[in-house]
Amino acid sequence: MSQKRTRRIRDDSDDDYRAGSSSQRIKTDPTTTNWDADAFQRKVNDTVRYALACEYKRTPIRRDEVNKKILQERSRDFNRVQQAANRKLQHLFGLEMVDLLPKEKPSLDKNKSTTKPTSTIKSYILCNTLSNEVRTPELIHRSDEEYHNTGLLYVILSLIFTNEQIMSEMDLTEHLDRLGVTDESRAFGDREKVLDSFVKQNYLTRDKVAGDQQNETTREYYWGPRARAEITDEDIIGFITSVYGSDTNEESMKDNILKAAGFDMR
Repeated sequence: MSQKRTRRIRDDSDDDYRAGSSSQRIKTDPTTTNWDADAFQRKVNDTVRYALACEYKRTPIRRDEVNKKILQERSRDFNRVQQAANRKLQHLFGLEMVDLLPKEKPSLDKNKSTTKPTSTIKSYILCNTLSNEVRTPELIHRSDEEYHNTGLLYVILSLIFTNEQIMSEMDLTEHLDRLGVTDESRAFGDREKVLDSFVKQNYLTRDKVAGDQQNETTREYYWGPRARAEITDEDIIGFITSVYGSDTNEESMKDNILKAAGFDMR
C-alpha cells in the first residue's frame, strides 16, 4: 500500500514547482477555455487536493465528482485539468493518477471474457512512482497498524494468487486460522472488519457463488482492481520467494508459484 499522505497543498507554496522548466508550468489554451492562468491553477490545485483526500481514505477518484465539485460548468476541460494535476502529483509527491480497472474474475480460459458489467463512470487511483531505492522505512514512515495491515494484505494476495488466483472464503479462513489471524488477534482485531476494509479499498473482490446444496451460497475472493493496479505478478512472486529465504532455488520456486497461479509453464 502507498503511504497515507496528509500534507496540504497551498496555492502559495509551490515555488519549487513553479520555478521548474517551462514544460512544468501550467499554460492555458484560449481556444478551449476562458480561464486565466491563476483560475486554471486553482482548479488544478483543487483536483490535486481531492485526489490526495481520496487516496488517504483509499476511495476511488471519480471523474463525475471532480466535474461536480471542482470544474462545474467547465467539465469539458476535465482532461486538461487532470493531466496538469497528474504532472503536479508526480512532481511534488511521486504519485500518478491511473485508471481504476474494472472488477474482473480470473479465468484460466484466456478467450473467455470475465469482466463484470460496471458503471460507465470513470474512476482513478493514485499509484506510487518512486523508485524502490527511496521507498524504505528510513525515508517513508508508517504506523505499526499500516505495517501490520500491509503485511496481512500481501499474505492474503499471495494465498489467492497461488490458488489459481481465486479462493473460497472457507479456504481463506482456514489459512488465516493457521496463521493465527483470528478475531482474538491483538494485531488485527475483528478479522471480518479487516477483510471488509480490503474489499472497500478495492484490494480484494468478494463475490457470492452458488453452493453445492440447494439455496446455499458461499463467497469467494480474488484480487481487486487496486491490487492489480499497484501490485504486479513479479511483485507478489518476489514477496513469496523472500519468505522462503535464499536457500531455495529461486527459478524453480518462481516456476512452482506460476504453476500454482494457473499459468501454463510448458
